[in-house]
Amino acid sequence: MRCWLWMMALLAALLLAAITLLLVFGALRDPTRSAHGMLGSALWTTFGPHLALVSWLAAGLALLGFRQGFRRLALPALVLSFVAGLGSTAITLRIVSAAAAAGGSVNPMTGLWLRSMSSGGPDAVEVFVTRGDLPLRMAIYRPPPSAQPAPVLLYIHGGGFMTGSFVETDADLRWFAQRGWLVFSAEYRLFTQQVPSWDLAPRDVACAAAWVNAHAAHYGGDGQRLAILGDSAGGNLAINLAYAAAQGQLRADCGGVVPRPQAVVVQYPALDPMAIYEHGFPVPGFEPTMLVRGYIGGDPADFPERIAAVRSSTFISATAPPTLIIEPEKDGLVPAWSVYDFVGQARAAGVEVELVRIPFANHVYNQLAAGSLGNQARLTITQRFLNEQGLAPLPGR
Repeated sequence: MRCWLWMMALLAALLLAAITLLLVFGALRDPTRSAHGMLGSALWTTFGPHLALVSWLAAGLALLGFRQGFRRLALPALVLSFVAGLGSTAITLRIVSAAAAAGGSVNPMTGLWLRSMSSGGPDAVEVFVTRGDLPLRMAIYRPPPSAQPAPVLLYIHGGGFMTGSFVETDADLRWFAQRGWLVFSAEYRLFTQQVPSWDLAPRDVACAAAWVNAHAAHYGGDGQRLAILGDSAGGNLAINLAYAAAQGQLRADCGGVVPRPQAVVVQYPALDPMAIYEHGFPVPGFEPTMLVRGYIGGDPADFPERIAAVRSSTFISATAPPTLIIEPEKDGLVPAWSVYDFVGQARAAGVEVELVRIPFANHVYNQLAAGSLGNQARLTITQRFLNEQGLAPLPGR
């Protein structure tokens, strides 16, 4: 019986080590070209500490098995788990060090305790505009009471312009509110098989910004101290909205004034639809070709003017506000090089752009769980940038 238990334990150690090693090697591959690379880079910012811990525990178990005389099975388990431990630890520490270099703070021990991205929902939900019979809602997260008006964040969610929710990053939005920001998160129209939304979603987020500008004071915020945040598709909408507003080219079709934000923060933004269309990895049910066609209403070759209208480089000018772009280096949906190209173009035009690269990270690297390495990095790097832009909560909050 004892022999059988040791054999099962060593086989488990061998299997865990082999799986971890596959993920280590996958993290080194191009995620736009292989499923192995896509999966290998998708997990480290969430499960890096867990994989490292399991690898070293497996190595310890294999060493004990070796000393107990089960050398034929224990030796390969020990070698594999040791290499897996080194690889997983190196990747985890590289993520931590990159976040620290960008002014963030990541604790691997905290990263072992993952939590839901839902944290009880917003404090209030209001309808900011009705399109036909479709009400578009605004989630509102209030900061602790204070005599000082709060700086304001407007968040635009992602989802490939096809899916997503204005409360899908509920835990993050609550995190910012608890630290003194008044946070708004807006819905916008998504495309359907019958109706593209390339000209609808931008109008909706412009109305959202105008509504925030008109109502921020009512909720205790200072609308003049506004930052716009967005992820993925929402990153595209955030950049385009903020840059167009900075040029004075934007009007809200629902009335009101579209404010010029003081800063923009985006993650893995869909800045270049053609790069996504031609090079993004075809995740089943979320294929980049399907997303781009659905958003613009057909093949890009048939609608070059629509591609130009949604491509973020169209809106670059020297008037654009300071911008933070957080880009995972192993993004399989939005090719990282397309983001780097945009950064180069914006800087050449005189825009103050800070690029933070997260190693061994893929698309939505921060959204799988609250408290993960990626989630901690996103929150604390963004907080540092907002503080530097004069958008920190005022003393006394």
